[in-house]
Amino acid sequence: MLRVRSSGLDRSPGAQSSDLTFMPRIAVVSDIHGNIVAFERVCADIRAQGVDMTVCLGDVVGYGPDPKACLDLARAVSRVILLGNHEEGVLRPEVATRWNSKARAGIELAREELDDADMSHLASLPRTFSLGSEVHGTHDSPLSNGSTWDYIKTRADAADAFMGAERPVTLVGHTHVAACFATLAEHGSPVLGREVSAFPVSRALSGLVGEKRHMPLGSADFEFPRFGRVIVNPGSVGQPRDGDSRASYAILDLARSHVEFRRVSYDLSAVRERFGRRGLPAASAERLMLGA
Repeated sequence: MLRVRSSGLDRSPGAQSSDLTFMPRIAVVSDIHGNIVAFERVCADIRAQGVDMTVCLGDVVGYGPDPKACLDLARAVSRVILLGNHEEGVLRPEVATRWNSKARAGIELAREELDDADMSHLASLPRTFSLGSEVHGTHDSPLSNGSTWDYIKTRADAADAFMGAERPVTLVGHTHVAACFATLAEHGSPVLGREVSAFPVSRALSGLVGEKRHMPLGSADFEFPRFGRVIVNPGSVGQPRDGDSRASYAILDLARSHVEFRRVSYDLSAVRERFGRRGLPAASAERLMLGA
């Protein structure tokens, strides 16, 4: 039996829990960043895949023009939503003062648009959740101490993060880049970067064969070690940074020890227009067009 548990800002167990008597297929979304056009397309794709639940790893708001619409939709479709650094920036103005102008603009818009009930909901978001003994979810790294937001970008980063990864599967976001890392090392054992396998997610989705580039693919499938541990990053729904402008998410199939990374096209020009109407920096919209 699997149980979903969430832990709050102080890392104490939260009130959310539900019993699951099966090994579910889980849609994993992260870093939506106020991009409702992309999020709606991703939600439509998720509905077509026959998943059992959706979990959101945070950063629903920030950067994009529709923070409230994204928060409302995330609440409607997600079993759990985690606190991301942009939610923290909305809740704690002093945090965002250190960020660049593009990030600050998105935070300011979210503060203007979200009402008191929305802000209360953000304040209630947990930093982590667990799904039975199988899955741990966090926005950044299982090693984070609650006062920093850490990135897992490389095999060396993953090797460090595995020291804090107790469960077979750890779900993370934050980098805006789809990734999957695996190790056969048991929890508590030192892990070296060279002992970590990095699945070629971006290459698989690009449709590369040898030196020839083909039409980008809509999905890439990987089977991870049944007796090891993996770290899965679904990439970003609303602002990918891996050179692919399509929205990104993942489907985790626990019964098959399998993860599918999916890319979904959406109307980029419509989102760019929404950035302009909301007075957000043009550079933020241009990044969407480049997937950068």
